[in-house]
Amino acid sequence: YQPTHTSTEMSEHTQGRHFVVRPATERLTASGNVVSNTLDDQPALMEARLLEVISSVCQLIHSNQQLDEALQECEDDDLINALKENEAVIASKKEVARSLQLKLSRHGVNISLDDKIPRYDGSAVLKKIEENEEMKKTNKSQSNETDDGLYL
Repeated sequence: YQPTHTSTEMSEHTQGRHFVVRPATERLTASGNVVSNTLDDQPALMEARLLEVISSVCQLIHSNQQLDEALQECEDDDLINALKENEAVIASKKEVARSLQLKLSRHGVNISLDDKIPRYDGSAVLKKIEENEEMKKTNKSQSNETDDGLYL
């Protein structure tokens, strides 16, 4: 493909053109109703978004269960970081799902999340790591309290 004009030629050809920017007008449906551009006014889109969030949470939970199994065999910092990140994303997406559920209920669409998002109490490996860190802190603070020096 060979361009027919160079950039300077193009600018010479477009100098006399004027562009008009018009404010956005409301879009109407065939029945004359205003089409909203926000998700909050469209229950069908909210429901689709909710189903997408539910699917994502389920996949993240499944991924964390697999990471938990892998970490029981050997400890790996990258896998631990992935678990931590996933847990934060799971919590965030659950909040988004609850928010969408509430908004949908205001439109008369009642969707239960309890039967769609499996119960997940967090990573067993992360809990064990946190417990070990707490025990180390407790033991260190107790040893500092009783350590008055060395007596001969």
